Order: sequence, then C-alpha cells, then structure tokens
Amino acid sequence: MNAFLLASLLAMTSSLFWPSLLSLPLLYVSFVALLALLWKRKLWAAGFIFGVCWMTSHALYYQSWLVTIQQKTANFSIIGEVLAVDNNQYWQKVTVELHHLDAQTSIALWQPKLTLYHSRSGKDFVELNAGQTIVAEVKLKPAFASINPAGFNYARWLVAKSVIGRGKLISYRLLEERPSFRELGLKKIVNSLQHYSYAGEMLALMSGDKRLLSLQHKQLYQQTGLGHLFVLSGLHLGIVAFWSWLLAKLLSAILRIHHQAVPIIFSLLCCLAFCWLANWQLSMMRALLMYSCSMLFIVLGNRRKVVSGLILSAFLILLIWPFSVYNNGFWLSYLAVAIVLLCLWLGPKNKLAMLVLIQLAIGLLMMPLQVLLFGLVPSSSLMLNLVAVPLFSLVLVPALLLLMLLIGINSILAKPLTPFIDGIFSYLYHSLEWLDANLSVSLSSSSIVIGLLLILPLCALLMLFYRQRLYWVLLLLLLLPSSSRLSLVNGHWQVYVLDVGQGLAVVVSHQGEALIYDTGPRFRSGFSYAESVVLPLIAELRTRRVDSIVISHGDIDHAGGREVLEQTYPQAKRYYGRDKRLPETYCQGSRKWGKLQLDFYLADLGDGNNGSCVLKISDSKTSLLLTGDIEQLAEQQLVKAGLNKINIMLSPHHGSNSSSSAGFIDSLSPEVVIHSSGAFNRFNFPHNAVLNRYGQSTQYITGRDGAIKLEIDDRSYQVYPYRYLKLSPWYQQIISW
Repeated sequence: MNAFLLASLLAMTSSLFWPSLLSLPLLYVSFVALLALLWKRKLWAAGFIFGVCWMTSHALYYQSWLVTIQQKTANFSIIGEVLAVDNNQYWQKVTVELHHLDAQTSIALWQPKLTLYHSRSGKDFVELNAGQTIVAEVKLKPAFASINPAGFNYARWLVAKSVIGRGKLISYRLLEERPSFRELGLKKIVNSLQHYSYAGEMLALMSGDKRLLSLQHKQLYQQTGLGHLFVLSGLHLGIVAFWSWLLAKLLSAILRIHHQAVPIIFSLLCCLAFCWLANWQLSMMRALLMYSCSMLFIVLGNRRKVVSGLILSAFLILLIWPFSVYNNGFWLSYLAVAIVLLCLWLGPKNKLAMLVLIQLAIGLLMMPLQVLLFGLVPSSSLMLNLVAVPLFSLVLVPALLLLMLLIGINSILAKPLTPFIDGIFSYLYHSLEWLDANLSVSLSSSSIVIGLLLILPLCALLMLFYRQRLYWVLLLLLLLPSSSRLSLVNGHWQVYVLDVGQGLAVVVSHQGEALIYDTGPRFRSGFSYAESVVLPLIAELRTRRVDSIVISHGDIDHAGGREVLEQTYPQAKRYYGRDKRLPETYCQGSRKWGKLQLDFYLADLGDGNNGSCVLKISDSKTSLLLTGDIEQLAEQQLVKAGLNKINIMLSPHHGSNSSSSAGFIDSLSPEVVIHSSGAFNRFNFPHNAVLNRYGQSTQYITGRDGAIKLEIDDRSYQVYPYRYLKLSPWYQQIISW
C-alpha cells in the first residue's frame, strides 16, 4: 500500500510544475488505465496515474469557476459563510466560503472562496463577523495574479486558498441573524481582554482571531521571524496535544487506568475542540489529521511505523484538500515533522540535549525552505526561535488555554492570571523592538543565497562520511556563482517591464547596475509594488548598485513607491518629470551609462501627464523608449525635438486613446510595443483603437502576459512574457484575456 501512496504523493506534488493540464479526453483515458493497473496490481503506476487524475480533475473544476466569473459582466448573487474579516479605516476585507454562485452550487468537499471588499463609507455600514452566513449581491472579477520574476508567488497562493474571485460587496443580508456559539464565546473573551495592551496577541493564540492584533505588532513579529508563532498551526496543536496528553496521563495514574489509548483519545478530543475554536482552519485540520494517523499506529502497537502514519496522513490531506500541495504551510509542517523524527532517531538520549538539538535542527534545516518560499529570513530568527518556541510551548500557550477555561467559567476567576500573561508579552515585545533596531540583518533570496542554503546542510551531512573527498566538491560549488557572473557578456542588458496592475514600473539591468523607471502603485492599505516586486527583483539580479531612479510624473500608479526606493538607494541619481508633487530636479540632456546612451525628453506643456519624463535607452543597434503618461500634444513636441525610429517602446498612458496618435506611431515605427495595463482594469486599457493603430507591431500587455523581459545584446533582442514561459506552471496561465 505504501507504494501506491508514495506514487500518488509524487504525482500530486509534480502538479506544482505542470506546464498544462490534461484535457478531458486524456483524463478519461487515464482513468481507464488506472482501473486496468489496479486490476493488475501495478501499484506504483496506478498510484502515479491516480495522483495525476485527482489533481487534474480538481484543477479543471477550479478553472470552471474562474471561467464562470470571467464570462459574466453583470453582478452575481451569492450565498456563503464569512470565514475571516480584516478591518482597516477604509474597508472590511471579507473572505467568504462560497455555497452558491447564481445557480451554481459548490461541492461539499471543495468549496471555493471569494475575497470581497466592504466599504466603510456607506451610511448603512454594519461590520461582518466570522461565522455569519450571508446572502449578497457582489461585483466580481476572476481571481488573477500579477506574474513577476521575483517576489511573492500570488498565483500559487490563490490556488492554495481556492480563491476564485474578488470584488466589491454591494449589498447583503444575514441568513442567520443569531451569532454562532463560537462567536458568542469569542465576544466574551474579547470583552475580558480588550483593556489589556497585548489583548491581540492573547486572542490570536487562543482562537486564531486577529481582530485585536495591531498592524504595528504584526509587522514587528514578521520582521523578527516570530510571525509564525501567532498563526495557529501544527505547532500550537502539538502544544495542546502534549499538555492534554500529560494531563490525561496524570489523571490515569491517579485513577489507576493503565491503557495507553486513554490519554491519546483524550488528547485527540482536546485537539478537536481547539480546531473548533480556531474555526476549523485548514492548517489546524491538516495537523490534526497528521497527529491522528501517527497516534493510530501507536495504538495499534506499531511505534516504528509512525513514518507510515505520516505518509498516510499526507495522502489523506491531499485527497480531501488537494490544493494543500500549493500551500507553503503544508511543506513547512511536514519538513518540521521529518526533522523531529530524524532527531528522535539519531539524537542523544538526554531529554534536555534532545530539546536543544531539535530546536537547532529545525532552525538550520528549515532555513533553506523558508528562504526559497518567502525570500527573507531574519538572521536573528534562529536564536529568537530557540528561546521563543519553548517560551510559547511551556508557558504562554498553556497559560492562555487555562485563561480561556477560566473566562468560560467566570471572568472574575481570570483576573489574577491575565496581567501576568500581558506582562510576559510586554517584555517580549519590547525586547523584540530593541533587537530589531540594533541587530536586524537579513538574507535576500538571490540565487546564490538559495543555492548555498540548499547545498550546505546536505554537504555538512555528507562530510561526516566522506570528509576528504568532499572538500574539492564544496570548493567547486562555491565557485559556481562567481564563474557564472564572469561568463556574462558585458554588452548584454536586460529590461523588465513589471506586472504591477494599472501602473508602471521598469527595471533596466546593465553591467551589474540597475536603473529604475517608475515604481508602480501604492495603496491605502499600505501595500506597495516597490516593496513587493521591485526590491525583490533588484536583489534577485545581484545588482551591485542602483545607478538612477527616474520618476516620470507624480501620479500614485507611477510614483507610489518613490520614497521607499529613494530611502533604500540614497546614492542613486534622481530624475523627475515636471510635477508639483515631485522635486524640481527635472530630467534633461543625455549621458552615458556603461555602454548605453540615456536621452531624456521633457515636453514644455505644464505639469502632470504631459510633463512626464520620457527616457530613450539605446546601444549601437537597439533602442527602447519609456514614455510615462504623455498624451498627443506632448507626443507631437517630442517628434519635433528629434525623437524618431525606435525598436521597442512602452505605449504612453497605459494604452489610453488620448495618447498613441497615428503621427507619433508613424514617426517611431516600433517593432515591439508593451502596454503596461492591469488585467480586467476598469478603464479597458489598452483601448481597442490603440491596439489597431499599433497593428504593424508585436504587442504585449502586462496584465495578460505578465512581466515582460527583454534580453538585448549588440546583435539582437529577445522578448519573454513571464506568464507564458516554457516552464511557467499551469496556475500562472489560467487567466485568458
């Protein structure tokens, strides 16, 4: 049976890299082949085909929901349960588990989700709470992700969370007016804690509800590498399992009950109650299933086959929640469990030494995966977790569980314990503030760092057995990054037109330096494409320094991240268009940048769009024009100023019909035109008339094609749309436009 399970897991995991999905006819043929292989008891082959069929069927079902939303322009009526609510001063961000979308009903084991924004500006605004069931009218777009060469993989996250759409909550009514028993209990806890400074931390660890946790506190915990401790996961369920098992063991000894199943069953019941309190969060359910399968083998007397229990639990998780394979938490949980098992098998017998070894092993061996998944690991997180995890495991979480029990019985009983817990959090928070201010160093997710972090732990283990021979191997591995840098031809330069929604951001890389043209938008929520896309790309490119920052004009979709970039690269030269919102360091003249020529153009037509800084970058053969938001009058001036034949250009103003005049296009005669326009944008850019006027050019749209990479050398150039690269996985390609 293990052969079937392992082959299925291998096939399901491989879906992370599938460039496309099986068609329905191929899926049918595969299903017939599966039955034949099961009949012949070819378990490895049958398991692999089962995994392929299972993931393909769910992926096709996911796509069908997206197509349903994409093809309808009118509003939708939905019925769904509110899973989570995120509040700020402008809106509520509501995650809804969908039961009905118009006439379409979701299946029981796989219910898609919507992300809805509920404006606070309306007079009739009423806050929604988790656990409520609503009937609503919503305006939806299909769930789509910006595709960029660096930064957070949002496309995979959408699939992992089964999010099929996002949009605006227009109106709603509650299907069940009475709040759930869980919500009533949470309100009682909130009322007891809300006067304490660290009520948010306490409530988050009790129930996973972050309504009281401030943004400032969240950011500090993330920066110091302790954010995972405030997200309920397998770690917290493990703490509950351990303490409930210990309590049951103690009671069994007092009552002289010697059956080993009793503490395990009691522990499982406590874990089940904790999952209910956490509103059945998927991470908790996965951990509960892992724990249950492992304990099943222990109860059956097969202690040495706990690994078989983990394999079975992984199979069951992907059978029930197949998209867990795209979830970072799934991989982190299983790697952590594997490390613990390895330490228990090979580690010392002394329990204190074993605890230290487990903490160090988890910190060291999980760092490569954390860098690979998240792109940033604070250097101090290893030592902090070595202290914080035992603190949470042995003191804070048990104390909070006791506090929750006391609040449930009578709030007065909890009063002596609450200030003690609040004081511990106060000491922890102020210590983290000091550490963040004085010892903050981090590792970026460049290819060198990722490579070394993945290679060195393996090499360290191999050196235990082949010490002398491995020194030469290590030396060669360490020299690979530097040799790859030496192999670059100095005449090469790369241009990245980034997918930043309805905005513009361009990064040009040349001879180890970078030029940034515009920053992409910043939103009221605090999200900035400069921080989430531009900075990770600069790190990924191994850039020695940023030579120049060019801001075309002051609109927030072009200059939203200006302050972030200027603070990050204070030595960079700065060029601005004519705009009252920008410093008066206007772009003008020409200069050399390595082997490239930079020519700046600025129309004399006042501020704003027509005051955009236009930049022409060229080598001996290829020229690129970055146009900002200039409109037709500015276009005419620039042509009169001598701007002519161009190989590659960005369409002005995202493809607006107020720009890209016929005379301008005829003068430039571009071979390639890139429209920086967001998918499904409300302006319908690029305009159809503009697309027709550029009919003689090869055209790309960032919202449709993802970030566009240009590889340019002295002889030619190549264009690579990131959404449709040969190795792009299927979930990055599912949005057609």
